[in-house]
Amino acid sequence: MKTEIRKTTWSPAKEFLPIILGKEIGDQFEEEDIAKLELFEKGLANELKKEDTIEQAVAKIVKMAVAAEFGASLVAAKGAKQMIETITNGIMHDSELRRQALLIIDRFANV
Repeated sequence: MKTEIRKTTWSPAKEFLPIILGKEIGDQFEEEDIAKLELFEKGLANELKKEDTIEQAVAKIVKMAVAAEFGASLVAAKGAKQMIETITNGIMHDSELRRQALLIIDRFANV
């Protein structure tokens, strides 16, 4: 018997894509979600540099996402480095996720 593995890819929610592309935030967001997204964007704007390798930039995106969603203490916690590396590797090895990460990098990376 052959086991079939389905590959699913993450697609940005319809609400998240306008933020990445710099369009207006709709009413579908709650205040807490808006605050998290603003924190995420500010962190990316401060941390991402054009000189970063793709892997470095993706790792920064993952760190910012974890910090925005769960707090900076989780990023600093023991074992967080391995979690961030695992998520980064997952993104780097999936063409659709890598493309989406490149869109974010292009949008937020500083010169």
